[in-house]
Amino acid sequence: MEPTSTITTSPPPAGLAERIALLAEFLPESLWLVDVIERRVVYANPAYEKVWNASRDALFADRFDWLNRVHPEEVGRLRASLHRRPYGGLDIRFRVIGPTGEVRWLHMKSFAIGDGPRPHTIGGIAFDVTDALAAEARAHHLAHFDELTGLPNRNQFREQVAESLRHAERHHRQAVLFCLGLDGFQSVNENLGYRTGDEALAQLARRLGRDLRAGDLLGRLGGDLFGVFLSELDSPIDIANAARRLIEQTSAPLDVDGHTLYLGTSIGIAAFPTDGDSIDQLLYRAETALHDAKENGGGSYRFFEAAANERLRTKLQTEHSLRQAIQEDQFILHYQPKVSCSNGTIIGAEALIRWQHPQRGLVSPAEFIPAMEESGLVLAVGHWVLRQACIQAARWHAQGLGPFTMAVNLSGRQLQEGNLVAKVRQALADTGLPPRWLELELTESMLMEDVEDTIAILTELRAMGVRLSVDDFGTGYSSLAYLKRFPLDAVKVDRSFVQDIAADPNDISITRAVITMAHALQMKVIAEGVETEAQLALLIANRCDEIQGYYFSRPVPAAEMEQMLMAGKAIPGDLIRPQEKKRTLLLVDDEANILSAMKRLLRKEGYEILTAAGGEEGLEVLANHPVDVIISDQRMPGMTGVEFLRRAKVLFPNTVRIVLSGYTELQSITGAINEGAIYKFLTKPWDDDHLREHIAEAFRQKELADENLRLASAVQRANRELEATNRRLQQLLAEREERISRNETALGVLHEVLEVLPWPLLGVDEDGLIVAMNSLAEDLMGPQGGLLGLPLGTVLPPQVVDSFLRENAQELPVTLGGRTYRACRHALGLSSAGRGLAITLIPEGAAP
Repeated sequence: MEPTSTITTSPPPAGLAERIALLAEFLPESLWLVDVIERRVVYANPAYEKVWNASRDALFADRFDWLNRVHPEEVGRLRASLHRRPYGGLDIRFRVIGPTGEVRWLHMKSFAIGDGPRPHTIGGIAFDVTDALAAEARAHHLAHFDELTGLPNRNQFREQVAESLRHAERHHRQAVLFCLGLDGFQSVNENLGYRTGDEALAQLARRLGRDLRAGDLLGRLGGDLFGVFLSELDSPIDIANAARRLIEQTSAPLDVDGHTLYLGTSIGIAAFPTDGDSIDQLLYRAETALHDAKENGGGSYRFFEAAANERLRTKLQTEHSLRQAIQEDQFILHYQPKVSCSNGTIIGAEALIRWQHPQRGLVSPAEFIPAMEESGLVLAVGHWVLRQACIQAARWHAQGLGPFTMAVNLSGRQLQEGNLVAKVRQALADTGLPPRWLELELTESMLMEDVEDTIAILTELRAMGVRLSVDDFGTGYSSLAYLKRFPLDAVKVDRSFVQDIAADPNDISITRAVITMAHALQMKVIAEGVETEAQLALLIANRCDEIQGYYFSRPVPAAEMEQMLMAGKAIPGDLIRPQEKKRTLLLVDDEANILSAMKRLLRKEGYEILTAAGGEEGLEVLANHPVDVIISDQRMPGMTGVEFLRRAKVLFPNTVRIVLSGYTELQSITGAINEGAIYKFLTKPWDDDHLREHIAEAFRQKELADENLRLASAVQRANRELEATNRRLQQLLAEREERISRNETALGVLHEVLEVLPWPLLGVDEDGLIVAMNSLAEDLMGPQGGLLGLPLGTVLPPQVVDSFLRENAQELPVTLGGRTYRACRHALGLSSAGRGLAITLIPEGAAP
């Protein structure tokens, strides 16, 4: 057999052969030459012994000695290759046995040297490729298998399932693809670290793989998502049972690094060929079903449905549109005023994002906020809202429309992101808005997500001077023990409690409790969703601090908000200050003649008298009019007087309530008196003078109680203002200490700079007193420290001082210590301490 390659034997140039031989001596590859005629090895370089773990002497004695190092399983294959290519052209990899029994791989090539059909010499070269083959194998494994779990990765799983689908199609069999997604797995990484999360995934992968049948496939599709392909499974019952088994498998506890973890799982199911005839279709539809399972609470399985696919398609389309909206600046801000309950004026606004869609117009936040949260776009949009709101607030302040607080809602992702404080500080710095005019709103659930980290972040924001409030208060699960730890300025009563406070005693009780609790913690109370005058009146009566809602204004564009600020829009004064109104008396009785008689009796007392024919009508009157004293009959159809006054006490606790009745039901009336629902019980028929006196006393009690409430509210308001002032003073003190520290540092640096100067230097204030000098000046003119505070005339001649201070001379000769100097005057502008001079004394002949 002819060799596949030859090397010509024409004689090399003089000295070249020696250089080639010398080069071969230092090659790391094994190189040897065999004389074909004499059938012996005529040359082997030193690397032969290292590569083959054999001596060259043994090779010279037996040209096949290297075969003794070849792995026994490779010898037959290698001899057959040598037989087929006896004159070179060999190119083969095989295993050899190392000195300690380890297996290594060599790559060997042979070549012919000489002209003609039969060469005179055969050369061989071999080198170790063990590491290279291991690297290739690892690269192949990484390209097809998940490094963490050892399972096929998404690409490899797709190829394996595609092959199984071809087999199923040929044999007309059905199969099913499961997509498994862990529920809430991100919290494991966030709370316990990624190392623990990785180990949990590895353990779970081993558990899932234990029960697979022949023909079933398991792969990791990415993150906490796994794929399971089950062949020859077509019954819906069998599929559901398999899904339940997988959920049970993953739900069993895992022991990871000393932690017991319980991982829930959701499964999406797509069947072949019903839901698709290709791996890509099945994967997409199984993942769609998985999304549907998670949307329904997780811990369950869902078969693919067209409706679920449509929901997912809509969600993806919404996310795409949101990304486009960010790029094209389709978002705008509307502002809802926040109004003071003490004076009725606008004291702030809440910035609310709106989506100005080019085709759909204004899109409701309920349609896109959840999608932004889930996709993570809320981070970019949230920072945009913060910056735009600060810009608008700074603009209104510059127009003289303040003082004005701008409230901005934060998302949970912004709080967890880690750089919220830096983002807020940057927005304030860029817009020039003082921190005290920015208010950040958080929900109760956000506060309780990671309490310690949240407290640290909020404390840092509060130290900047930013105001903080908790939104939707009462709908979360924060306890008072936790709430008092957060550095909050205000709580916002959720609109669900405000909407029915005029009709539902429970709602007004909750609202009143929140107001009392917040005031005790030195926090303000803001009620949102105020839509009626009755709601407003109740909130004012219960000492709520601020309100916002459609009663005053819906959220409006910036231009409309600006018009309200410029016009000074406010709540009418008679609603804000009901104590200035006339004394109001409500008479409730189902007998019209009784009501008429009482009105005639009290006409000259100056009361504003309202009447109602029963309890239900009385509650309606109370909801629409501020009332001081209530007098009710006991026996009325539908609702007794005691029942009516009990409800009135809950809804309007500041009223004074009296029963006037001819029937003495002692048990119910005594109980009502004991629980505070009734102030007094009077009987019919009445004595006119005594009745007038009792009513006058009731009004005095009401006015005393109102005054006490007013004083308590004033004290609480003063305490909050004092606390805010103290925080501001502490901040100013900290800033002053920082400035002092910087000034001290600057003075130290200045002193060092003065010492570097090669000439004496004096610093003089506007009164001609020496306030600074360097050591050269002290050496020349006086002892160390002795010059400070002295008049300049004590160290320089009077005529020089007069010329410098009064005539503004720039340079004068002066003789000091027997040497002549040029005294050079430099005027200094000191922004806070007047003007002064720096005088340098340059020796005669020295360069200035």
